Amino acid sequence: MEMDDIQKQMRRFFLTATLLLGVGLSLSRAQTLQASRVLMDTLTYGLNASKEVVAILDTYGPELHDKMNKVVGYTTQTMSSYPPESPLSNMAANALLAIAKRHYGQDKVDFALTNFGGIRTSFPKGNVTLYYVYAAFPFENTLVLVSLKGKEVRTLFEHFAQRRPEALAGIKLVIENNKVKELFINDQPLDDERTYQVATIDFLLHGGDKMSVLAENLGVNYSGITIRDVILEYISAFYEKGEPIPATLDGRVVVINNKDKS
Repeated sequence: MEMDDIQKQMRRFFLTATLLLGVGLSLSRAQTLQASRVLMDTLTYGLNASKEVVAILDTYGPELHDKMNKVVGYTTQTMSSYPPESPLSNMAANALLAIAKRHYGQDKVDFALTNFGGIRTSFPKGNVTLYYVYAAFPFENTLVLVSLKGKEVRTLFEHFAQRRPEALAGIKLVIENNKVKELFINDQPLDDERTYQVATIDFLLHGGDKMSVLAENLGVNYSGITIRDVILEYISAFYEKGEPIPATLDGRVVVINNKDKS
């Protein structure tokens, strides 16, 4: 079964299960739905699941279990995600940059940006299965290439300085006391008059995580490639060579708060 088939089954499974679980199958005689929030993968809920939900799990569960246990990479350490930079967030941003360059052209992408909020769990030490990729990157966000004037890029990083930097690649950023102290893109100082090509995800493009500055763009190229497929393509290249998933902390983002020292 190809990856597209697996993803179609996963979407079908989760959409159906979410609909049933989300409403708790609470149908009155008037056919009124009462919504309730549940955790789909908790043992407690599983033991009390309705017949309809159990039937869905029994139908799709065994085959999906086998597919999701496929090893797609391995690590030499636990890879977690946390600001201002971390092994897993750096890997995700590096993957966006690398796959965007492969898709759009090596000289067509300047830097990459994704959000910490889109990374939902860690990669364990040892084998990484497809399950962990889905767990860490569960959203259907897709890769986009956004054209931004340099002054808008500056505004973007000033936003990070005031709030929190997101996951970045191709960048050297130093923030001190909530102000941008140093900003280099591909080892070059930011040029306010230049147009930069930013590899990011459509969630941020459309204002997610308060990233409204991306709306002030000069154009967008939609790839249709999900962030999950970006990650899989990236880590599979290392796995095929017998190499671990890169887990690096390289000082690409430094946050200094002198007030904390006083």
